[in-house]
Amino acid sequence: MPFRRLSATQKTEEQSPKDDAPLPPSQVTKPTRVNSAPQQASTSPGDGSKIPADQIHHPSEVDPNDPNLNVVEVPGDSKKPTFKEQVFGYAKVIRGTTLGKQEVKQHGEQVLRGEETIPKRRGSTSE
Repeated sequence: MPFRRLSATQKTEEQSPKDDAPLPPSQVTKPTRVNSAPQQASTSPGDGSKIPADQIHHPSEVDPNDPNLNVVEVPGDSKKPTFKEQVFGYAKVIRGTTLGKQEVKQHGEQVLRGEETIPKRRGSTSE
């Protein structure tokens, strides 16, 4: 079989894709177009990113059904237990449940709610 040179557009049977091969996405679907402008960052003063102090009101002073008003309620001053207190509380709950000691379980639940604290460590190393 003699060697012959092929142009860039010619393909031989060995180079053609298989008939059952999937088509690339560019041949299957049309490109997506977006008509809206991209979201812009807050770059200028007075663009609404900060609320002036005179526009902040207590929830009892405003009508919550007003459609032109966004009401944001800040959570109360409930004490959230620290990570260490949470670990201690969950350990007490699990221990009380496993051993069937209701008072140990209740103490752990109180620590998790923030009603109780972890007892101070006793022993020669505490002071």
